[in-house]
Amino acid sequence: MASFYLTFLVLGALVLLLQLVLGITGIDGDGVLDDGDGDGSDGLDLFTVRALSAAAAAFGVVGLGLMQFGLGGWLALPVALVAAVAAAVSVAATIRSLHRLEQDRSFKLESAIGLQATVALGIPGERSGEGKVHLIAHDRFQEFTAVTAEAEIPSGTSVHVVDVQSPDTLIVARRLSLLEESHDPR
Repeated sequence: MASFYLTFLVLGALVLLLQLVLGITGIDGDGVLDDGDGDGSDGLDLFTVRALSAAAAAFGVVGLGLMQFGLGGWLALPVALVAAVAAAVSVAATIRSLHRLEQDRSFKLESAIGLQATVALGIPGERSGEGKVHLIAHDRFQEFTAVTAEAEIPSGTSVHVVDVQSPDTLIVARRLSLLEESHDPR
């Protein structure tokens, strides 16, 4: 029974070592041993090469270890299986977290169009100057430079983002109806 556990330990460890070497050299980027393009929004993927090889290695280590402590090979089996599942879940959760870190969560100013904002620093009228607005976008409180085509808008006024003037400046209006007018194709 020891050779059974040793086989799993060696196979799992070799695959993990191979993945480590390929990852360091950059060869694994072609998808041969890649775990897919998981975007982090899916559930845990327990059937990836990494998760299965970690499970095999953990199964072998725990089985051999328990046998060394005098537990019979068959009695060590359930504990080794639990260790294998725990290793697979741990690796899958780690991979999922790493994929989430790779996602582009940067804020695109265009996504603010249509949102309500509050003027923090008065905005001069008819695009003659800049002011500041506060709004909540992507679950974060943010401040942006703003201009308006309307008359001056004082601090504390509720406005709507109707367009983007530049990469760091919004165009705002008191009424949301200007949003439709600013995007009218005529």
